[in-house]
Order: sequence, then structure tokens, then C-alpha cells
Amino acid sequence: MASLRRRSCFSLLFIILFAAGACRQPQTSPTGATPAGGGGAATQPTPARERVAGVRGGSLTYRVSQPATTFNYMMAADEPTILISFFLLGGRLVEFDHDRQTYAPALAESWKLNDDKRTVEVTLRENLKFSDGHELTAGDVAFTLKGLYDARTGSPLYRGAMLIGERPIEISVTDARRFKLVFPDQVVVPENYMSNLVVLPRHALEGELNKGALGKAYTVTSAPSGIVTAGPFAVESATAGERYVLKRNPHYWKTDGAGTQLPYLDQIAVEIVADANNAVTRLQQGTLDIVDRIRPTDYASMRSAAGNVRAYDLGPGLYTDHLWFNLNQGQKDGRPVVDPNKLAWFQDVRFRRAVSHAIDRETIASTTLQGLATPLYGFVSPGNRAWFAGDLPRTEYDLDKARALLQEAGFALRGPENAPELFDTKGNRVEFTLIVPAQTEPRVKTATVVQEDLARLGIKMQVAPIENAQISARVTQSYEYEAVLFGVSVTEPDPSSYSDFLRSDSPQHQWYPKQPKPATEWEARLNQLMTAQAGENDPARRRAIFRDAQLLLAEQLPVIPLVVRHLTSAATARVGNHRPSALPPYSLWNAEELFIRR
Repeated sequence: MASLRRRSCFSLLFIILFAAGACRQPQTSPTGATPAGGGGAATQPTPARERVAGVRGGSLTYRVSQPATTFNYMMAADEPTILISFFLLGGRLVEFDHDRQTYAPALAESWKLNDDKRTVEVTLRENLKFSDGHELTAGDVAFTLKGLYDARTGSPLYRGAMLIGERPIEISVTDARRFKLVFPDQVVVPENYMSNLVVLPRHALEGELNKGALGKAYTVTSAPSGIVTAGPFAVESATAGERYVLKRNPHYWKTDGAGTQLPYLDQIAVEIVADANNAVTRLQQGTLDIVDRIRPTDYASMRSAAGNVRAYDLGPGLYTDHLWFNLNQGQKDGRPVVDPNKLAWFQDVRFRRAVSHAIDRETIASTTLQGLATPLYGFVSPGNRAWFAGDLPRTEYDLDKARALLQEAGFALRGPENAPELFDTKGNRVEFTLIVPAQTEPRVKTATVVQEDLARLGIKMQVAPIENAQISARVTQSYEYEAVLFGVSVTEPDPSSYSDFLRSDSPQHQWYPKQPKPATEWEARLNQLMTAQAGENDPARRRAIFRDAQLLLAEQLPVIPLVVRHLTSAATARVGNHRPSALPPYSLWNAEELFIRR
């Protein structure tokens, strides 16, 4: 699920999870600007990391597995939509340089966090323009924040990512290029928020905001000429559910080292290819240029085959796989959301620990996923090198410990040793259904292994592959499920990127979202830890606080970590500057620099 992101210094995962520390040293951007006051190894072969001067012209085709739902980033709630509306069409104040693992100036030329740790003075670049040639000013930034916070807009992810303790960031405009952001609480990494803000055009959308219809603007059926952007690309055409063609934004601000205006490409075509076999075939035929997150079997075959396609294993990404039980204590239509007997099992930490001990992660990583995964015992991926706590207690594969925990919790085993059946204290057979995204073959295969592992404890678990959209609806809206195998992703490595996932009042709090108050003492403690880390200026103390949060989840296991899959990417040799990242948006993080070799 898309992570999105941040709260209190901030937020969610996707989140730019990457590998940099909370207090980053300023880095020089590709343009030479420096922010004023901003704060598993890959296997061979690895892509070249140096930037190459490209040539303008040409187009490439990128595969996604499901359609985008809108071109309006405020309404994005799934990965393809975020990819297009946020990363390709969107112009942000601050970007994340995946090569250097640090924030870099974008629309904002410089920024300075004042001594009060709440006020950020921002200066935009000179002569910024939208794709229609209209001037981009601080007024557009203020308009965007106003529209994002407007309840009528109904932003499912980004509004929450830009709130701190449910309070908005205030903005005061000084002049066309200068403004101040005033946070309701102290922040350590304001870039977390600034990188979440895609600036929208006031001149094109103010009427929609005034009507309360900003959330309905820029649909996939809107006239492309009316979709005004500030990112590297603009919309040329869209065939809903099939193909989205993006063209070069002629007014994009970025240039390469030789002064050539970016992007190099004339077009990027984003095609929906749901079937993985078809995607691989088209890649080999040259009708697709880049496919990210290829399956382990496809990676192995591409690595051993001669041809024009190059495949890379970039090691653990930030996109983790875990399962969780529905711990929602609420009611819907006068009935409990979760069957009370099953809820009692799921709420017992001994049951959750037993399940965790029964899962053979090593086999899943080495055999099921053919070595393209790393076993996981916490919610932070080891790919997040700066913030991963490697000394947490692990629920290693141990059936004896699992059985002992179940016995302690009052469960009883019946039947023969080779076909046991587990019962609770009321005589109910322990069985539940695990939903899993049908489009994600590695997760479906992982679910099958988990099913076999839990059967050794006498637990009857049915695996139900369903569409991603259905999973999202059940987890965040209807709550009609018992258990799910999914995961979480952040786009930036900072601890605050995980806030939406961890805070009990968040819609992204997977196991029991939008709690009016913390349902347990440990969830209240988790809220406190995430608030504390967000305002902590001392790097060592902040690291210790976030380690405590990781330790708390490793002990309570509201989500049961499984593996972190490696980011595998494949591209045709004609794509220049292909420097895929293990962090979203993978191969397209530097889309403006990609070019077609002649």
C-alpha cells in the first residue's frame, strides 16, 4: 500500500525510506544549489551509478500492473497513481536523490529551519513556470496547502501526511518567491513534509476549490490540455485502463551539467500489463523498456540468457511483507466487526507470537522466493540502513516454542500428530481466512507456505487471493476480513515516514485504523514514541526512541513480519541513465534523466 507518509517530523513509510539519517548534511544538487539549513548490498551485476549526459528525443514504455485512478496527486491512494501523479507529473518543493541518499532542492532553491524549530523560510527558484507557461509562485504553494487541507477535497493519503497531531502547517507568503511554513510543533526534518507537497496551479484550479470539487479535478478522462503540471512531464493522452502517454514539460526547470534542459525523453508511456508473463515477453520483444519488481523466476532466466535485456538485484528495498490479524474492536451495522471468538485469539499476544514462531522465513526467502528476499523480524527493512535495529529479539522458526505458547494461552491440540487440530478453551476449531493480493505472485506463494507452516500447529488457514483494490477497501473501509498478507512501504527512510502506519488514530494503522483513543497501553506508548522522535533534535536520542518503537512492535507483533523482497529490475539496453533504486519509484526516480541510446 502506498505509504504514504508523514506526520510530526515525519510520517509514513513509503516514505522516503531510504537510508539516510534524520539529520542529513546538505548536499549539492545536480544543479549546484545547496539547501540553506536543511538538515543489504546489491548483488552483481549492478547498474552504473554515474550520471551520463544524454540526448534529447525518443520515448520509452514502462509497465505497471494495474490502472491509475486519477492524475490528481491529492487523490492518489495506490502505487500506479502515485507514480504518475506524484513522481512524473508532480513538481515538489524538495526531492530525494536516490544516488546520494539525501534531500535535494527542487522547486525550492533553498530553505532554512529557524531556531524555534517550527518555522521554515523557503525561497523558490527564479522563473518557475507550469507546463502551460504560467508563472509558478509562492501563491500557488499556499493555494495547494489550502486545497489539500480542505475537507471537501477528501485526500485519502496526502492530507494526513501533511498534518502534525491533526493540525495543519500554516503558510505566510512574503513575495512571489518567498514564503514561510509554520509547523504546529517542532520538527527535525521539515524536508519530509516539503517533499510531500506537489504544487498545483491556482490559476487553473481555484474555481474547482471554491466549488468544493478540487478532488474531482484532473481525472483520467479529463482533457489532457487542461491538466497543468510542474513536474518533468505533462499528460499527452490517456486510454483509461490501458495506457497513459506523458510528454516532456517544455517549461521544466531542471537542466543537466551541460545546460541541456531536461527531461531528455519526448515521451514516457505507462502501460497496464497485468499478466507478469506477458510483461516479460514484451520486455524481451522490446515493446516494453522497463519492468520493475520482476519475479524471482524471471530474474533467474534473464540473468542466464543472452540478449538485449539486463536484470539487476538491488537488494532489500523498503517494501516489506507481513501478515496481520484484524484487531478492530468496533461494530458495524450493530454487529462486531470481527467474530468475538476469533478476536479473542487475535488479541492474545501469545497467539500472535506462536504464529510468528511457526513461520519458516528462511525457507520462504531462500526457496520460495529463490534467494531474492531477506527474512524479516521487525517492521523496518534492513534496506533502511540508517534506522534498522538489527539487535531486536527474533521469533525464529521454532514449533516447540509455538506449541508451548498456545498451551499457555489455553489452546488444545487434538488429532494425530501428522494432522493436528487446534481448539480454543470454548471448543472452537481455530481457523481463519487470509486474504492476499492476487496480482502479487510472491505474496501468494508466501501465503501458501504460511498455510502449510500453520497446519503443523493444527491451525486451519484458508488462502483467498483477491484483487488489490478489494484488499484496500476491506482493510481501510469495510474492515471485512480476518487476516491479510500485505505489507507497508515508505518512500523515505526517516522514522517519521512510519508515523501513519504506527499511530493508532491513522487510517493507515493497519491492524485497527482510526482508533478514537488507543485500544491498548502499548499502542498509547507507540503514539508517544512517534511524537517524541518527531521533535527530538539529538540524533542519538532520536535513534534510541525509534529503536524503542521497533522493539515494542517486535514484542507485541500486531503485524507479523515475514520477508523483505529484493528490488529486482529489468530494462532493455537502449535505456540510458537507468539507475534503479530499491526505493519507490524504483527505475523512474530519475525519469527526467533517462534517455534512449542512439
